[in-house]
Amino acid sequence: MANEALFKLKEDETSEIRICKDEVEEIIPDADFRFSLVILKNGGKHFVFGTEKEILEQLDGGIL
Repeated sequence: MANEALFKLKEDETSEIRICKDEVEEIIPDADFRFSLVILKNGGKHFVFGTEKEILEQLDGGIL
């Protein structure tokens, strides 16, 4: 599916989550800018590796 990508979770680097761009409500960078909090429209929240820019690029490119 386009506009969807896999992201590694901050809490467990061995786990990944698939996020669709249409599900994203907000992306908030962490203080060190290595991670971002992705808030989903359904209320889900996930800390993932990547800056806001990197996450948006992955979602726009549909990198799976």
